[in-house]
Amino acid sequence: MNFYKLIKSNLKLSIFYIPFFVLLIDQIFKYLIYVNLFIEFRIIKIFPFLNLVPVWNSGISFGMFDQSGEFGRLIFTLIGLGFGMSIPIFASNWNNLERIGAGFISGGALGNALDRIIHGKVIDFIDFHSYGIHFPTFNFADTFISLGVVTLLFASFKKKD
Repeated sequence: MNFYKLIKSNLKLSIFYIPFFVLLIDQIFKYLIYVNLFIEFRIIKIFPFLNLVPVWNSGISFGMFDQSGEFGRLIFTLIGLGFGMSIPIFASNWNNLERIGAGFISGGALGNALDRIIHGKVIDFIDFHSYGIHFPTFNFADTFISLGVVTLLFASFKKKD
């Protein structure tokens, strides 16, 4: 096997590494936040526009479908696990940029699904605000999902050029 084929086969395997590292980063930060903000309720001011605030999210992104109850929790968990585990398989033949975006989405989906399995809800804690207006609180999994979508959109526009 020549060097080019070895690199190319490792890049295809990397679609499984990216979700793993995203999941790891997400869960490490959520654990640290849980221990420092949730057990004894605290708010940490980082910048005038950024706080770390403990928020339980039983819905999906930005608190949508927050009132869905146990049925919603089950559905959101299954969707997160399904997307998180299937995206790398579908993306295995995509180009590198697309695989990175897919890996970000996969890892983020798995991170939030794992929260639902462990806690029954998702740990959110990043609170951007300005002049009394707060953006919905989110976490690193949400951030990676958003970055993954933007990366896939960028890759699709790049293909057309």
